[in-house]
Amino acid sequence: MRILITGANGYLGSQLISHLSDKHITIGLVRKNTDANVFIETTDEHWIEKIVKFSPDVVINTVACYGRKNELFSTLLDSNIIFPAKILESLPQTNTLFINCGTSLPPEVSPYAFTKQKFPEIAKFIVEGNNNRFLELKLEHFFGALDSDSKFTSMIIRKCLRNETIQTTSGVQKRDFLYVEDLLSAFDCILSNIDYFPKFDSIEIGSGEAISIREYVETVHSITNSKSNIEFGVVPQRKNELMFSCANTSALKNLGWSRKYSLVGAISEIIDKERV
Repeated sequence: MRILITGANGYLGSQLISHLSDKHITIGLVRKNTDANVFIETTDEHWIEKIVKFSPDVVINTVACYGRKNELFSTLLDSNIIFPAKILESLPQTNTLFINCGTSLPPEVSPYAFTKQKFPEIAKFIVEGNNNRFLELKLEHFFGALDSDSKFTSMIIRKCLRNETIQTTSGVQKRDFLYVEDLLSAFDCILSNIDYFPKFDSIEIGSGEAISIREYVETVHSITNSKSNIEFGVVPQRKNELMFSCANTSALKNLGWSRKYSLVGAISEIIDKERV
């Protein structure tokens, strides 16, 4: 298939490019890159026309502004709503499947969650007027090796490896942690069943199990044999903190997907890669 991956220089986008390029004709959409044969640059005034010319069978939108750097709300609107809407509107009338990497977080949690949850509502109006389809992925917290320090999971692993003090909340809130390798296999499963999805659909993506933040931290601490001092409860909980989040993976399993990595197995593999 011909697959366009937006945000291809981000963590998930780069993982998808690497994973899918041997199986499909892939091209990435980025702000700026020197390899014009593999990427379309949004700084190019003709980037929309190049997408139309490529005529993708599938678009995977991984672009996300999390607001972690105190970006303006207008910046989140542009990245999480306006930018993907432009791409969706530009697609040829050829039954393209637009896969949006969304979030499981409810909209009241943060401006990021609000804007990410609003885009599917807008996208529904767009695809109703053309021949394309839209699939929203309700992503839980995915994690993997060499991800940004701004990710809680990565930060904890690196602090443990460096034996640095860890300060966090009480850690009683529960999250669904999905190893990126299992996430990539979920994409394989979805792409293998591309004709299964209707005009507009959503699917939950996660491990199907929720553990406390405290358990995650203590598991990393144990596996790394870290001497880090862990100070639970030092950091106050965020306003509108979500206390429980877990994917219902039944729809994904019905497509033939199964989780390969346990939490311990995933963390152990990440640590091996981080130490290289």
